[in-house]
Amino acid sequence: MKRYFKTIIILCYVFTVFMEAFGAEKQAYPVVTIADSLKKNANTVIRLNQEEFIQSDINKAIYKVTKVVTILNKQGEDYGNFTFTGDKFRELSSFSGIIRDAEGNITRKIKKGDLTTSTLSDDGLATGRVDMFYIYKSPSYPYTVEYEYEEKWKDGILSYPAFYPYDGYFQSVEKSTIKIEVPSSVILRKYVFGNLDMEEEKTSASTVYSSSSSSLPAISYEPLAPSFREIFPRVLMAPSDFCFDSYCGNMADWANYGLWVDKLLKGKDQLPPALIAQLEDMTRNAKTVREKVETVFDYMQKNTRYVSIQLGIGGYQPMDAMTVSKVKFSDCKGLTNYMYAMLKAIDIPSNYCVISTKEKRLFADYPNFNQADHVILLVPNGNDSIWLECTNQTLPFGYVHQKIAGHDAVVIGETGGAIARLPDYTDKQNKRESTLNLTVDGDGGVSGDVSTVEYLDGFEQSYSVMESDDRDRLVKYVNQSIPISKMQLGQIKTSLNKSAYPSSSMSVPFSAADFAAKTGSRLFIPLSPVRQASLNMLTAQTRVHDIEISQGFTDSVFVSINLPQGYAVELLPKDIMIETEFGIFVCKSENKEGQIIYSQTIDIYTGRYDKSKYADIKSFFTQITSALNRKMVLKQL
Repeated sequence: MKRYFKTIIILCYVFTVFMEAFGAEKQAYPVVTIADSLKKNANTVIRLNQEEFIQSDINKAIYKVTKVVTILNKQGEDYGNFTFTGDKFRELSSFSGIIRDAEGNITRKIKKGDLTTSTLSDDGLATGRVDMFYIYKSPSYPYTVEYEYEEKWKDGILSYPAFYPYDGYFQSVEKSTIKIEVPSSVILRKYVFGNLDMEEEKTSASTVYSSSSSSLPAISYEPLAPSFREIFPRVLMAPSDFCFDSYCGNMADWANYGLWVDKLLKGKDQLPPALIAQLEDMTRNAKTVREKVETVFDYMQKNTRYVSIQLGIGGYQPMDAMTVSKVKFSDCKGLTNYMYAMLKAIDIPSNYCVISTKEKRLFADYPNFNQADHVILLVPNGNDSIWLECTNQTLPFGYVHQKIAGHDAVVIGETGGAIARLPDYTDKQNKRESTLNLTVDGDGGVSGDVSTVEYLDGFEQSYSVMESDDRDRLVKYVNQSIPISKMQLGQIKTSLNKSAYPSSSMSVPFSAADFAAKTGSRLFIPLSPVRQASLNMLTAQTRVHDIEISQGFTDSVFVSINLPQGYAVELLPKDIMIETEFGIFVCKSENKEGQIIYSQTIDIYTGRYDKSKYADIKSFFTQITSALNRKMVLKQL
């Protein structure tokens, strides 16, 4: 009997332990335990982000991650997805996931086999990489995702995982940690931004660097805020000496970075003899270096196309010029190298340049591979150096487009890399001009014509439409430019000025029945019936970050309005002149015996302004927006 009771007691104990263990797995991270301060302005909450990177030698490492994120609402659901990009240098060695409801109960378990896998680019081409992802759409909120995975790094390490406590805006953090363990012989370079500390612990065999953050409130997105990298704390880390696919180098400075990139370019500039002969023939009568370069650039644009390619030393080495000449496509690296090779074939030196399309400035004291995302070509030519965007088959020769204008670039040469700054444009050059000649009838209808000329940014947004023979696309563009309802359009004429300072022009006659609002004996006529500069983005009452206008502009409108017979002007809005440090707004109107002449100009200046000036700049934008909506009033005689 005693043995029987003893057995029962043991079984009860085992059952209790089992249930406790099962319950611990079953329920965790209930939403109710999130502090109210972390729910404020948050769409998601990082409950735990735990990263551990262990480097065994110059080529190999293991990267382990546990990440738990609570999704509070639909706006945050993208942060509940899992993505991984691998190639010959990285593979996903293990993965598991759990979905929990608001109470922390498990509703779904995810295995590695549940991940969607793709090895093709958007063009359907093999990329040499593998994309693995899991997308979860919950029927209700909140819920929590928990991912645990391990990556195997091999054949080289250019940089270590960056430590970002936050993933983005409207996200708070309960706890986020990182630990980087490297061999004691490794010299680790780091760049710390924000209120983060890095601890260092050394042993005879290794050095461990660690950082952690906890109880971080959500950061709200603000229009016209500085860039993401200025707002969010982070630690960037990389080894000084590295090898990548047997190409070894040093990243102590940008000069050494350039030496490594130059190694990747060696032997990639060979061309077929027939093409070399063709290049020599087509440039034989060109009188200047610029003319020769333009001739070759035009040939490249007409005979190649851009395709995203990740092959070649982890996407860092270009496709060789011989192959590009055969297949007629490549990515920014391959097309830039192809242009370099063709110029070299006719004895014109040029430089392969690495640049960022997202950030204007490179970290001068922290060279690394993660800052740049694009490649262009520089042709030194005395005081007339030529910068070439080789991936776009329609942009004008020598035009420095808006994604790279004024940006830092690393110019690559045999002696290494050096930072140079691309030319930029003034705010006055980034302009749009609209001219309207209108005749209004007594029923509120209008007929007339409109013409627009757009430079730089406006050119980039419109030139593909202007080149199109598709009238539907042109009509859509006109309706966006002149938002008058139910317009009847005549022949749309377009032209493109494809110079280094390009512009697009459009003109069209039109009519509309409901242009002016008629109320009794009065007509209410808009003075500026064109697409207006959008300046109504500043709606918040307070400001946390500085205001940054990254690209200023000038927007000018000239309107002549012929008034209907039997009507006189009852109200003509007053002229306005607002001059501030952020820009200038001027509008004037004049009554010339049956014709109203109206003009307006908006100048917005590029600049960064302290958050204490938020109320002033908001007021300036509000005044402009209000003025643009004014109408004149006509009264029937």
